[in-house]
Amino acid sequence: MVHIRNPKDVLAGGLFVIFAAVLAYNALQLPLGTASRMGPGYFPLALALILAVLGALTLFNGLRVDGDALPRFDWRGVALVILSVVAFAATIQWLGFVPAVVISVGVSMIASDRFRPLSAAGLIAFLLAFCWLVFIWGLGMPVRLFG
Repeated sequence: MVHIRNPKDVLAGGLFVIFAAVLAYNALQLPLGTASRMGPGYFPLALALILAVLGALTLFNGLRVDGDALPRFDWRGVALVILSVVAFAATIQWLGFVPAVVISVGVSMIASDRFRPLSAAGLIAFLLAFCWLVFIWGLGMPVRLFG
């Protein structure tokens, strides 16, 4: 019988291996090519193999080294982060880019136990400027700033 000494590492390693398997499966649907002439599936497959090895090492480490127990799962935080993504998707066409980013970041920040209004305002301003710089100025995405 296997004794789990570090549940966090076992869970993380298992998730890495599962993600690696999904990535490898999808990469194998593409032409791989050769090392000298790589196809579109070559690099994702290489990343999947690296992730699988790291996941297996983490998982086996969790079986041999003592660690902390798993903390209580925070359903509220997960629900609010998902809601922030849905809020962004629902408001970007109607309200525009700036309000959608502000609403999305604001909702996701409420998920944190360390939420403070002043730091939230600063982070919203920084992320709004960063998103504008990357998506509108850098990538030239054709979105309206305001509805």
